Amino acid sequence: MTDHSQASPEEQRALTQEELGFANQARQPALGQLSDKELSDLIGLLRTRRNRARDMAARQGREARGKSAPKGVNPAGGNEGTRSKSEYLSAALDRAMAERDSREAGDAPSQKDLAEKAAQLKADGPAANPMMEDGAPLHPNDPDADPGKKGMADTDRNTAPSGALDHAGELPSRERSRERR
Repeated sequence: MTDHSQASPEEQRALTQEELGFANQARQPALGQLSDKELSDLIGLLRTRRNRARDMAARQGREARGKSAPKGVNPAGGNEGTRSKSEYLSAALDRAMAERDSREAGDAPSQKDLAEKAAQLKADGPAANPMMEDGAPLHPNDPDADPGKKGMADTDRNTAPSGALDHAGELPSRERSRERR
């Protein structure tokens, strides 16, 4: 695994000192040393900063295109800096959320463990699989077999469940609805 403890020079230019501190906390090994409460607080702070930067980038982009009035004295010339800030904060938020998800997963088996278990079940054959049914397959003449669904003639309702045929006679419901509209 690569060491992500240092921010790139571009990231250092894009983020304020406080935001850079949050982004560095969202890197290993510092991220793994945070308590669950500190991790939740960090996620909240990163999300707030990311949303603010994203909204500012959108506003600046609208101003640069002439779609909205400038918020300050001069309209924004572009939104590249604010957009990159939003992207760096999103990456930090993604790292923190991944850490929280992995902590919540806890003892959940990894994909590798599941694949190895499936390969082992396949190698053991169908007899060792506990999910397989015991005994011979059901036969239609089996006295214990379920007879299945009863016919509609034996029920109280003799019309189709969809109501296609009802008191209006043999006219399909599609035709009836066409006349009513």
